[in-house]
Parts: sequence; structure tokens; C-alpha cells
Amino acid sequence: MEENLLNQIITNSPIATFVIDAVHRLVHWNRACELITSMPANQLIGTTRTWSAFYPQERPVMADLIVDGRLSEVENYYTGKYHRSPVLEDAWEAEDFFPHMPDGGKWLAFTATALKDDQGQIIGAIETLRDVTAKKRAETARRESEHLLNEIIAGCPVPMFVLNAQHEVSHWNRACESLNGALAKDMIGTRLQWKAFYPKERPVMADLIIDHKINEIPERYRGTCKPSVLIDNAWEATAHFPAFQSGPKWLYFTAAPLHGLDGNIAGAVETLQDVTAQKNYEQQLEHQANYDTLTGLANRNLLKNRLRQEIILAQRNNNLLALLFLDLDNFKQINDTLGHEVGDEVIRAFGERISTAVRDVDTVSRLAGDEYVILLHAPHNVDFITNIVHRLLDLVGEKFCIRERELYIGCSIGIAVFPRDGESAEELMSNADAAMYRAKMFDKGGFRYYTEDLNRGASLWMELKQELHYALTAGQLELYYQPQLNIQTNRIAGAEALLRWNHPKKGLLLPDVFIPLAEESGLIVPIGNWVMQTAVAEAQQWKNIEGFDLRLSVNVSARQFRYQELPDLLDAVINHTGFHPLMLELELTESLVMNNPAKAARLLAELKGKGFSLAMDDFGTGYSSLAYLRRFPFDMIKIDQSFIVDLGKSTEAEAIVRAMLTLCKALGLHVVAEGVETEEQRAFLAAEGCDEIQGFLYSKPLRADKFTRLLREQQSLKPE
Repeated sequence: MEENLLNQIITNSPIATFVIDAVHRLVHWNRACELITSMPANQLIGTTRTWSAFYPQERPVMADLIVDGRLSEVENYYTGKYHRSPVLEDAWEAEDFFPHMPDGGKWLAFTATALKDDQGQIIGAIETLRDVTAKKRAETARRESEHLLNEIIAGCPVPMFVLNAQHEVSHWNRACESLNGALAKDMIGTRLQWKAFYPKERPVMADLIIDHKINEIPERYRGTCKPSVLIDNAWEATAHFPAFQSGPKWLYFTAAPLHGLDGNIAGAVETLQDVTAQKNYEQQLEHQANYDTLTGLANRNLLKNRLRQEIILAQRNNNLLALLFLDLDNFKQINDTLGHEVGDEVIRAFGERISTAVRDVDTVSRLAGDEYVILLHAPHNVDFITNIVHRLLDLVGEKFCIRERELYIGCSIGIAVFPRDGESAEELMSNADAAMYRAKMFDKGGFRYYTEDLNRGASLWMELKQELHYALTAGQLELYYQPQLNIQTNRIAGAEALLRWNHPKKGLLLPDVFIPLAEESGLIVPIGNWVMQTAVAEAQQWKNIEGFDLRLSVNVSARQFRYQELPDLLDAVINHTGFHPLMLELELTESLVMNNPAKAARLLAELKGKGFSLAMDDFGTGYSSLAYLRRFPFDMIKIDQSFIVDLGKSTEAEAIVRAMLTLCKALGLHVVAEGVETEEQRAFLAAEGCDEIQGFLYSKPLRADKFTRLLREQQSLKPE
């Protein structure tokens, strides 16, 4: 009797219900189940094919998993869509879409729980189903409706924003972003709508409408407002916004309440219209006061204003800022020979090109004539500034095509850095100007940083420059060679050529003392050429006379690398000496290559195609990443001594060097460690697979005659 009653209850229940036994046979499949699934009970009762009512291929339903005690597998089938029932103990609930069910698929919500005997053993499972397709479709329709409304608002060409009852921004469309510069991502969910219009917090018109403060609207907008003639309970006004994020504007705006279903105000919408065009004359005056008419760049007035603002920000945030003063070289000659119209086009093209070398937060301005000033916002450090300067010099060093003419236009750059070179706009402008003239006088086409002794040190600078000129012609420059050893055999595998200056008064000078002077004076190119010719000739002598075939490493300076004749110079040196190009290794620093990666990649590919070996010097001190190492055709990586010095003392240093070696090996690169001075350092590098080392542990740099003697006596060295 009870069992029959239970069967009738299940069969006639309006809730779709089915029951399986302990061996997964379907024992109940009520009428509601038939209606939901369109699957008659007589096709399923007594079978284990319950799954066929829901899926095209066999897989367990939730009741099957419960019967088998495989609840740990529920997630495999209902990822993120299941949970324990909050009502029934040991029951599980889930929702899922069944695309193969009738009517184009259905969304079902289902609950399954175990059936147990008196001993607590599972004898089956019962599962109920609810068709939630209509609910899901309604939710989808609501979401689509909301999305459509959001898209309409976002794409509406009329700038508008919407506030909810709590004065929070719920919509801020793209036209509004374009109008005032405030981004939706910064506004939505906040109460900062006032920031887009005012320098200090105050309600916008939509705020007043939400708070029923209609009586305050006329006070706020001083007689320019009135009730809208088109929209009930809406107000219109026209006002000037001097602190607008995108610049001063006159706006016409309308705000109207939004009512909820209960009739109460649920928010407000405000639309905006830029009517600044009605102030054309004032706008033209403003533009002329702030922008250069020829180039469209900021002019002196705007530059000074921004410079003063940047100084305040830099003081507040303890940041640097830099002023780059640029002056075209030989511009007067262009004007005189080609005419002022061509000169004007050069001025415009130059401004456009230098603008591409800096960031959006930086300011490029034209002062007058061929003078430009770039204001760098919060540069990270002086190296960052120098890299920008190198990028500028590379860009302006490329040809300009003006009226079917190819022109090469260089520039000289003076640099002043806040706060070390001045704390006011006037000081920084003056000092950057002075540094530019020093660069123009002594390093045309180069750059100079401002120094305190810039003015009084001119004669000393000229004296040093003349001495360096003389040193090059008088044989005072000399090459030393430091051996590079195979770390496993201690045999000399190569040598790095290192420059020294035998100064008649100051003695032997290291490159750190005079190379910066050579770079600024432009002597670095002839000096670099002399180094290349001399080193290769001496290396070829070791092979011809002594029989030693060694790899020779020679540093290439930034100026040499920009020098368009570098490949031809190398070809001439190789042809003259007979030295094999594969044995000549050209060392380039990371920062040198990264100043202009595209140009560097082309030149490195050309050099590689000629057979030269390429090494990245000072690895780890600049920009290197896996992507860049793969981009350039380097054969060898030289790990900078700053990473080597702490080996044996710092686990962090060891981890960094280990990672470098692993990376280089993965890319098939040969590795040389620089500055090895202790046995601990050597042992660590050997254990980690470094290929070669150089440093005072084995030998300091030697004059050519002493290095030759070293080669004769032994090629396998012991630590000194």
C-alpha cells in the first residue's frame, strides 16, 4: 500500500523526478520528466540508459555519480556549476545547458540525493529536474537589453553620463571621455564626476537634481540656467569650465531625473555639448598664445608654463625632469641655398621626427628659428635621458626627403637636469641653452650635459681636446691585451683589446678618463678606427710570425656604430691585414644596441653576413630580455663584472649569474665572464658551465710585447 502510494506520488508529481537503483537501472521516470525531456518512460524504465534523455553520448548523470560514490568526479562534469544543497543533507545541486534536448536545447536545474537502506547503504538515487530555460532566457534578454542600453549610451555621439541615487557614476560614454579627457574606467563606480569639470569638489547639475536641490541650480550657474522646454523636470545651463581636463571649454548641458518603478528618483542623466566654437576669436587667440603656427608644437609660452608645472610635480614627488635644448646644425646654409620655403618644410619635418622619439607625457616645443626644446617628464635616471638623446641623434641623422631632395640634418643638444642644474624654469632654460652652445662649438652633432664649470672650463676643455688630438697623431695611444681563457683548460682562447693613453704629464690614463671626452668631441670615430686597424694588424702578426691563431675582441663605440661606413672600414681592415673575419669579435653594449633596435638589427645582420663574430658586452646592465637576445645575431655574451664580484659571497648574485648562464646556453650563446679575481668565482663559473673567463685572477691587461711573450711561454695559465 505504502509503496504503491509512493509510486503514485512520484508518478503524478508536478516536479520532474526519476529514480535509479544501485546498479543504475531506471526504476521511476514520472510524467513531468517525460514532458521536460520528450522521452517516454517505457523507453527507459529498466535500462541504464538514463543519460540518453540528456546527452548524445553515454556519460553519467548526477544520480549515477552519487550511486557510485564518485562525488569527487562531479567537478569533471559540472565544472563550477554545482554545489551542495542548502536544504537536503547529502544532496547536490547543479545547473547546465543541454543543447541536444528538444526545442533547441534546455537549461535544467537539478538536485540529486542518495537513497539508503536501514543500514545506511546506498540502494539508489533520486534526482529532480526543473526547466529553467525561460528564466535563463529572460536573464539573457535582460543582460542583452542592459548591454544594448550601455552600448547605446557608450556609442552615443552626445557626451553624457549617468549617476545613480548614491551619486555614483554608472555610465560615462566615449563622447564624454573625448570631451573632457576623464576616462570611464577612472569614473565609473566613483563619486568623482566633479573632477572632470571643476578644480575643487562641488556638485554637478545631476547631483542637485538627485538631491531635490532644484532651488540651488540658479545660484550655481548665475542666471544662465532655465527649465528645459523639451524634457519635464529637466534643467539646462551654459557655463565656462576653465579647469576642464582637456582645456578650457564652454559647455551647454542638460540634466534630467531618472525614476525607478516606484516613481522615486533613482538617478539622473546629464548630456553635454561643447559650444566653444562660438568663442572662435578667443580660441584663436589662446592657440596663438600657446602653439607654434609653423609646426603646431608647443611654443615658448606653453613650454614655460608646463615646465613650471613639472617643477612643482617633481618637487612634490621627488622626481627628476630634464630639458633638452636642440639646435639644427648648418640650418642657415639650407635657408640660404634652398630658400625659406624649403627651410620651413625642414623645420616642420624636424619637429615631427623628434616628436616620435619621446613619450606622450613629454613636451616637444619650438622656441624660434631652428631651436627646439624637449621637456622630459620624470625620467627614471640620467641613463634614461642619455638613451633618449641617442635616439634623437639617430633619428635626425637619417635622411630627410624634402621636395625630392635628400637632406642630412644634424643637431646639437644641450641638457639640463632638475634639480641639480637649476630649480627654476629660467635657470633650466638658461643652462640647457649654454650646454647646447658648448656642444655646438666643440661637438657639433653631439650632446653635452650642463656642468657648473661649463663657462669657466672652456679653455681647459679645449686644451684636453687638443691633447687628445695630438695623442692620436703622436703615438701616445697604445693597446693593451687581456687574455680570455677557456675555463676548463686554462688555455688562452682569445684576447680583448683595451685602449690606454700614455699622457706625457699624467702618465698612463685608463679609458674612463678620456673616452667620454673622445665621444663628446667626435674623436671617438678616428680613435675607434685606429684601435680596430692596430689591434687586427697585431693579431695577424701573432698568427703570421708566432703561429698563434687567437680570437680578437674589439669594442665598438656608440658613435662608431652610428657611423655609416663601419662595414666598409671593417672590410678594408680585413683586406689589408688578411685577418679572418670570424676571428674578429665586435663587442657592443646592450644600451648601444637598444637605442635603435630596428637599425641595430639591420647593421648586425650585415656584419654577421660578412663573417664577423658579435658579442654583447656588459650583459645584464641594460635592457636585455629573452626576446631581444633572440632578435639579434650575437655569438657571445659577456657577463659584466658587477655580477661576478659577489660570487662566493651572495646567494642572490649566484642565482642571477646562474640564470644568465642558463638563458645563454638555452640560446646557444658562448659566455665569457669579465672581472674574475678569485678562485671562488672561477670555481662557481666552471661548475655552472661558463665557457671563458678574463680577469686579474690570471692576468691583468698587457702591452702587446708582454702579451706576445705570454703566448710564447705558455698558453695554459695558472692563477697569479
